[in-house]
Amino acid sequence: MSRNLAVLVFSAVSLLAGQALAQSQPYEQVEDAKTWKVDVGGGFVRGFSATGDDSKDVNWTFWGSASYKDVVYANGLDGIGWNAIKRDDFRAGVQLRPRFSAGDLEGFDNRPELGADATLYAFKRLPGNVVVGGRVSQDVTGDDAGMTWNAQIGHQRITRVGLLQVMAYGRGGDSDRLNRYFGVTADEAVSSGYRQFESDGGLSALGASAVLAVPIGTRYGVGAFVNYEEYMGDTRNSPLLDEPHIWRAGIIGVARFNGM
Repeated sequence: MSRNLAVLVFSAVSLLAGQALAQSQPYEQVEDAKTWKVDVGGGFVRGFSATGDDSKDVNWTFWGSASYKDVVYANGLDGIGWNAIKRDDFRAGVQLRPRFSAGDLEGFDNRPELGADATLYAFKRLPGNVVVGGRVSQDVTGDDAGMTWNAQIGHQRITRVGLLQVMAYGRGGDSDRLNRYFGVTADEAVSSGYRQFESDGGLSALGASAVLAVPIGTRYGVGAFVNYEEYMGDTRNSPLLDEPHIWRAGIIGVARFNGM
């Protein structure tokens, strides 16, 4: 089995499952170090939405990522990142992450558009190839979208089929962030018909995911993921949610180009 290919596909599907990219995670190394890497591909994904409004839709999603010595990296979901501290069992750094649009709703004039978050992260590997850590992000586009955080624990191993990772996580935010995505102001309630809703901030969701990446030949690979997420706290009571939970799943193919 080509471990390199398992890793490249895992990097793509893990992000779409709601996980952090391998460059920021100090799991035990399963591929030879490369100076640079570029991954391209795409696949079909169900349930990828900032608020869960389109949780039953299946969409084609393009994938692209690049990294230099696993220190500086970029991709469509993590944005641009830098492992300021990169050790065998610990990584910490900064990212400029895209903050995704909440989508348009009739009667709402102040829904968040595409923006950016400044992010600090840290992850530590424990015995048994278990990694714990998280990140804190703050809106930096002047859109009053506040702060969000994510904490997670995961385990990764090589199986007979491919590279498997399982993870549990929690996330939340301050009142500014949660109200921008899930709140309904008094004026919006009048114009939209939704009841007024305001969040105090805090924990907004708990979830779990599994990712399996399988190599095909020497350069290509395919991966699949499944992710279940339950909304928590004030967010669970938002009138903008059709259900208090969301399922995400997908399959994606990737090709890798790299240098020594």
